[in-house]
Amino acid sequence: YARNDSVFEKKYDFITEVRGMGLLVALQMNTDIAGAAVTAALPEGLLMNAVRPNMIRFMPPLNTTLEEIDEAVVILDKVLATASK
Repeated sequence: YARNDSVFEKKYDFITEVRGMGLLVALQMNTDIAGAAVTAALPEGLLMNAVRPNMIRFMPPLNTTLEEIDEAVVILDKVLATASK
């Protein structure tokens, strides 16, 4: 998803790198919006971690379904669109 296709890097110019292995994925940005993105995602049901002011980390459980990952990607897209404004 986010890492393999670089969907978010192509869509949002403020994302500088998508990295990770397996389900552990981090988005690095060139602006300090990680805190705002994490705060906006929580009421939507997506738990993320702002490990730096410009980096968001995802650590879903190993038993996460593809449908739940799809839902998380939709929420993340909405949150990034809002947080970048």
